[in-house]
Formats: sequence, structure tokens, C-alpha cells
Amino acid sequence: KKSTLIAATYNTFESNTTTMRRKTAPLTTLVWLIIAASILLSSVLEERSPIKMMAVTATTSPNEGCNNNDDNDDQTCTDPSTEEESATTTTTKQLSPSGERLITSTELASHGIKSTESKEAATAGGHTIWLSILGRVFDVTSGGPSYYGPKGSYNFYSGRDASPCFHSGKNNEEGAAVNLEEWEDDKHLMSVYDWSQFYEKHETYQFMGVLINSKYYDENGEEMDVRKDIVERASKAKIIADKEKEARKKARLEKRKADREKNMKK
Repeated sequence: KKSTLIAATYNTFESNTTTMRRKTAPLTTLVWLIIAASILLSSVLEERSPIKMMAVTATTSPNEGCNNNDDNDDQTCTDPSTEEESATTTTTKQLSPSGERLITSTELASHGIKSTESKEAATAGGHTIWLSILGRVFDVTSGGPSYYGPKGSYNFYSGRDASPCFHSGKNNEEGAAVNLEEWEDDKHLMSVYDWSQFYEKHETYQFMGVLINSKYYDENGEEMDVRKDIVERASKAKIIADKEKEARKKARLEKRKADREKNMKK
């Protein structure tokens, strides 16, 4: 009897549970649909929120990286990140192993001043004046047209490397083409090297970089053996010259002292 009662009770419970599932199935499905719709709606609203839209606009603005001209419908657009990466790559390629900017003879020439130009035109439009000595390029714009302008004493030096002329004073193409490394007197080289140090240490003249594909620096900005030899010979000559100068100064002082003592005895 107990087994029969348990079985009857279980069958009744199972029957009622099945009936309840059938009745509540549509309601359960509806609840899940409502939840799914809420999630989808929330996602859409988030994407179209003002803050989100502003962030997207700032990132994908059609004017970013574009060269817009009101008089021209054409636009040249680039990806800013790509442009920045490209600029970094270009900068890296334009530097020597020691980190100095690489300058071509064409770029150097573009910063020269023609002797036929007027003083006003010499630095008009922010035009800068460059010169090179022993392959090292300097911006000498602060010297002004009075030095490097059309009638300036050093006009010939602008926009070129005329190293030999700094000693010889022959400010022409022939003078600039002299192979100063062939000079036998190292004091001549010392004269040129002293001028290079003048530009290096000048308060307002600015070092710009090295002149590549020249006798002083190769295409990668590496110092050539010719320049190393010139600097070494000039430096040694400078040491000797300084010693000789000091000896002459000492001799003059001793002579003055001797003359004073001689005059006092009289």
C-alpha cells in the first residue's frame, strides 16, 4: 500500500510539473527575448553616445592628414600614424652614425647667396645662409648680408665648401678646387682648421650637419681619412705654433727686463 501511495503521489507530481512547464514555457521564452533585446539596445545606445561619437570622429576625421585647399577640390590624405612613422624613418636615414644630420651639396647650395642679388633679397622670406668648412655645415644667417650678402666679404663661401679659400684668400672656383690635403706646410692647414673652430665655437652660428659625398664625409656621414689626416696635421701644427708663440713671448719679456735693468744701472 505504501509503495502504491508513493507511486501515485509521484505520478501526480510529475503530471502537475509537466503541466506547469507547458504553461510557463511561453513566459520563459518571452523573458529571455526581453533580456536579449535589452542587451542589444544597450550596445546600440553605447555606440551612438555623444562621447563615443566624438572619440570616433576625432580618430577618423576626414581632414586629418589631408592637405586641403579652398581653391582646389583635390585633397591629398595620409594616415597620420603612417606619416609619423615615415617621418621617423626618414629622420633616421638622414643621420650619420654619430647622430649628425646629412646634408647634400644640393641642399647646401640652396642656402647660398648669389652675388647678383640685392641685400634685401638675400634673406627675404626667411632665407637662411649656410656654408661648409672641412665638410661641416653652419648656418651663418646671423652674420647678415654685410658678411655673406651680395657685396659681403665672405659672399663666395655661402652655399658651398670653399675650405682652401680660408687660407689662400682666392675666393673663386679655382681657389675652392685646390686639394688642401696636398699642402706641404701644415701651418696652412692649421689656418683652415682655426677657421673651422671659429665657426664651431661661435655664439650665434649654428652647426647644421655634415656635407656628404664630399672629400670630408662619405654618403653615410662617416668621416673620411682625408679629413682625419688634415685635422691631425693641423692639430700638431697648432701645438707647435703655440709653443713657438709662447717662446717668443717669453723672449720679449726677458728682453724688456734686461733693458730695464740696463737703464737702471746707467
